[in-house]
Amino acid sequence: MPLIPFTEQFDIPLLLVFLFFLFFLGLVYYLRSEDKREGYPLESDRTRGTGGRMQVVGFPPMPSPKVFRRSDGSVQLAPRPAREREINAIPAYEFPGAPLLPLGDPLVDGIGPASYAMKEDVPDLTYEGTLKIAPMRSNPEYRIAAGDPDLVGMAVVASDGRVVGTVVDIWLNAAEYFIRYLEVETNLEAGGRRILAPISFADIRNPQRAVHFGSLTLDQFGRVPGLASPDQITLREEDRLNGYFAGGYLYAGTSEKGFLA
Repeated sequence: MPLIPFTEQFDIPLLLVFLFFLFFLGLVYYLRSEDKREGYPLESDRTRGTGGRMQVVGFPPMPSPKVFRRSDGSVQLAPRPAREREINAIPAYEFPGAPLLPLGDPLVDGIGPASYAMKEDVPDLTYEGTLKIAPMRSNPEYRIAAGDPDLVGMAVVASDGRVVGTVVDIWLNAAEYFIRYLEVETNLEAGGRRILAPISFADIRNPQRAVHFGSLTLDQFGRVPGLASPDQITLREEDRLNGYFAGGYLYAGTSEKGFLA
């Protein structure tokens, strides 16, 4: 049987096809590695022999961390170092993916709709490096537009109809010019302290000079997460605060001793 020369079966177009497929496979591998810089490793309810959650990475493996240098001199790694928190809850059933039952106050513990991400504990800044979210007392150049209700001095009312306190200041987004939070001086029944309340959850009733929040009771207002600084709010504090008010729509009126009580 005569031998067929290799060059008669392999030519430049075939070589280019092989090179294209090799390049395409390499590109897919690279893109699948790069998209694991956010959200990985995943956590599964499947447990190892020692118990606990197992990490799911899959193929290809996670890439080595990439360093991003910011304008303020800080660095950001991707993938980010793990910043997860312990969840004070137990599975409702003994199978992977079962819903969680809170063991304590689900709003304080950040369970379900009240959950929040462990973002960086630093304030959001404008392009110029100033605070993006700040009270109007620190920004005298801003004012409420003529014809809009003056929220300062309005009574704050909880979902159970009880008065929580009084609006004492307005926090605004200084970069995009809109109100973000209301600063509330709560009465003794609600803790007797100053808290922030997201205006997106507020029902402003100007004729009654009142602001109603339908997601929290007066008792739950007493446990609203506070701020580390009275004149600024961090990204993590924002996420937790908004989660607390959002979670109230499910957990409003739950027992102070815990969701299961």
